[in-house]
Amino acid sequence: MSTYQAPRGMRDLLPEEAAAFDALQAVIQARALRYGYPRIVTPIVEDRGVFEKSVGEASDIVGYEMYDVSLHGQAGLVLRPEGTAAVTRAFLEHGLHRAPRPVRFFYYEPMFRGQRPQLLRYRQFWQWGLECYGPEEPLADVEIVDFTARLFAHVGLQNYRLELNTVGDAKCQPKMREALAAYFASNRDSLSDESRDRLGRNPMRILDSKDPKDRAVVAAAPQLRELLCEEDREHFDQVIAGVERLGHPYKVSQNVVRGLDYYTRTVFEFILTDPEFTKAGDIAVAGGGRYNDLVQTLGGPPVQGVGIAGGVDVLYEALKKEGVRMGRPTTPDVYVLSAEKGDGADRLQIADPLRQEGFNVAIDYSDRPLDKQLESAVKHGAKVAVIRGTPEARGGNVIVRDLVAKTQRITRLAAVVTEVGRHVPKYVTPPLYTGPSNPDDHEPGAAGEGPYLPDDRD
Repeated sequence: MSTYQAPRGMRDLLPEEAAAFDALQAVIQARALRYGYPRIVTPIVEDRGVFEKSVGEASDIVGYEMYDVSLHGQAGLVLRPEGTAAVTRAFLEHGLHRAPRPVRFFYYEPMFRGQRPQLLRYRQFWQWGLECYGPEEPLADVEIVDFTARLFAHVGLQNYRLELNTVGDAKCQPKMREALAAYFASNRDSLSDESRDRLGRNPMRILDSKDPKDRAVVAAAPQLRELLCEEDREHFDQVIAGVERLGHPYKVSQNVVRGLDYYTRTVFEFILTDPEFTKAGDIAVAGGGRYNDLVQTLGGPPVQGVGIAGGVDVLYEALKKEGVRMGRPTTPDVYVLSAEKGDGADRLQIADPLRQEGFNVAIDYSDRPLDKQLESAVKHGAKVAVIRGTPEARGGNVIVRDLVAKTQRITRLAAVVTEVGRHVPKYVTPPLYTGPSNPDDHEPGAAGEGPYLPDDRD
């Protein structure tokens, strides 16, 4: 056993889990592109100020969850705890706030928080996210919700509920916080220690407390919707109408406020409902909302935004619990063996055309007896063995043995690809480029129409 272990709250993704994470990325990224969200990648290390200014110095993330790092004595750097602020920093740094709007991004990255490890909460975790900069219209909020609900339907997630709320805009929030602060201050003795601490920093955060001690107090708190400005109420009503029109079940819950200061107006969470994941309180598989002032907070112009972040670790565990299969097999389907010693090059020559055709092929490099090599192939999960070096497998012949059906056939080398294909599947290698063969080619119009006209016509 190794003396060393992964740091507390962090874990290794072994091949089967890594394959599932890769598959989830491929599915989510393909859907994001169909919605107009290309991928962006930001550094794992960011300036601490990016998060202090955006998520709020009083937030849990900034207060005690960030990992500080240094480089050659340079302080003020942290491991990225969340994606929205980092993407917004990149949006401004590269002048993308001057690009035609909306400007959309997708990300799929590891995040780091020094939170207390518990069920589905890791200190290094993976998130996918969408960010949309520019639109003021409620339809942008609805589309983010729609994307997520349809994504979960596509991958087979069933046991969750959608909760929606509004926290008002910058003009409305002071009135809301004042009313909440007054109410919770009058019930201070009934609150948990954590909520008492939040009372002086951000009383709105008490609404999403998971502590049973706070639940009864929260239930009687002032209703945020009754404190909304008229514009905020109209915006939220249009969001609700859009979600209803698309047929997504939902619940309005004022306990959904999200834990970051940059949220304004619409907020939402997709919460797991399987009893296994509700033992320690609600666990969100995705959540997000509007952040109309974030770009300006980080030094940019007044550009509104809306986005969502989803937990890949949480989604993976929830899908696994529901019996959903993810990822491609990580074991080789085909093993190349030989009864002849010192013929490594020959084994490679047999494996190469099979690999070129898309089969998963591994080689037994050893000179062990053939029965030991066959035993090893089975232990490695192979379905087919291609055997050379026996009396029958010489002179341009090999044996193709089905290790599941326990049948075999002597096959000419020229036909080995075809014979192996009778027993196991091929896998398509993704192309390096998937655009048009000539970027200058013009696509034809609809049926019965000519090609699109060039843009430089008079």
